[in-house]
Formats: sequence, structure tokens, C-alpha cells
Amino acid sequence: MSEVHATLAAWVLDWWELWAVVLAGVVGTGLAPAVVGRTESTRPLDPALAEAVARAGVPAERVRVLAGGRGPVAFAAGLSPTRGRVFVSERLVADLAPEEVAAVVCHEYGHLARRHVPVRVVVPVAFALAWAVGATLSPDPGFLVGAALVLPAAFLTVRVSRWTEHDADQFARASGSGPSLAAALVALADAGHVTEGGWFSRHPSLVSRIERLDEHDVAGTGSEPIENSTAAEPLRRRR
Repeated sequence: MSEVHATLAAWVLDWWELWAVVLAGVVGTGLAPAVVGRTESTRPLDPALAEAVARAGVPAERVRVLAGGRGPVAFAAGLSPTRGRVFVSERLVADLAPEEVAAVVCHEYGHLARRHVPVRVVVPVAFALAWAVGATLSPDPGFLVGAALVLPAAFLTVRVSRWTEHDADQFARASGSGPSLAAALVALADAGHVTEGGWFSRHPSLVSRIERLDEHDVAGTGSEPIENSTAAEPLRRRR
């Protein structure tokens, strides 16, 4: 056992730079809400929008509006729904109807509630560990081992990211925000702010997102099926 412990200790010391990067990534992700709050000018939601967000099932106090002239963006920061935050830009709030903004917020909050951020962190960390182990055990130079892992790592990272996007869509849909989310996606796409998913795009295509939102209505929510809503019409014309 002493030899095993010595080997593990040597391995950890040999790859201390890797562990430092991994630790920094995890800590940085956890501190992201505080960092954004201190480095960006933010404000709380207006009362009417806060009510719409609350109706979508998201605590309004976990949402902040980013001031400034950036485009229509929204993102989740943090590792959990209790400590994380959702940030939306002034442009997004101005361009979309309140219920559509609330649906986008619900989607982003879904990333926190469904623990997608830790999942996204774990995947590259797992491949970094695999690369370190392979480079240690393989007689070939470490860069060859790393190169062999690039494509599988990129493919899995993209697949996981797309799955989290679909899952966050379904989180919003389960809260009754499916039609509003579809309308928001179409509006943003019409304005050129949603790109179609390519091979290595971390976001699914607009078509696949709305098709999944449209698979069946949520029982008991009273939401109009997206297939019958006006939000789906621009998508049909694109097909």
C-alpha cells in the first residue's frame, strides 16, 4: 500500500498545475454571481416583471437586470438555485413581452434548479483527469494522449450542453411557460439573435427546441399547446 500511496502522491504533485486549474474553475463558477454583481451595474426587476417572473415559479430576488448597451442576453451564474442568480440584459427586457422575459428567466433558472452548471464543469474536468492518467501511464508523449482525447471531449461537451438546454426548456415548460418561451425564441431568432445549431454548437437548433417544447401540453397548467399557438407560425414558414 505504501507504494500505491507514493505513486498517487507523485502523480498529484506532477500534475499540480492541472489540479490548480480545476480548483480555480470550480471556485470561480461558485463565485460567479458575486463577481458579476460587483463588476457589472445591475438593478432589480421592475414590479410588473417581478410578478411575471414569480408566476413562472422563479424567485424574483434571484434575478437581476444588467444595465448597459449589450444585446439581448440572459444567463445563469452559480452552482445552485439558492445561491445562484439569473442575469438578463436591459435589451432583452425591452425587446420581449413580460411573459416572454419571464419564460427566458425560467429557462435560465432551470439550469440552476437542475444543477446543470456543476454537470458542465464535471465533463471537462473528467477529460482532464483522463488526459492526466493517460499521459502518466502511456509511453507516448503526453500531447499525443491529449490530442486523442480532443474530439471525444469536444463531442461529449457539446452533447451535454445541448441536453442541458433542452432540459432547461422542459423545466420552463413544466412551469407553464412553454408557449411564451417558444414565442421568445422565435422573436429573438427573427431579430438575428438566435443562431442555428451547428456540429459544435453548444445550443440546439431552434427547430429542435420548439419541436420538443411542442411534443405535448403540460397537464393541468392550462397552457395553450405550442403547435396551435401563433409563436410556432414563423418556425413553420422556415421549414
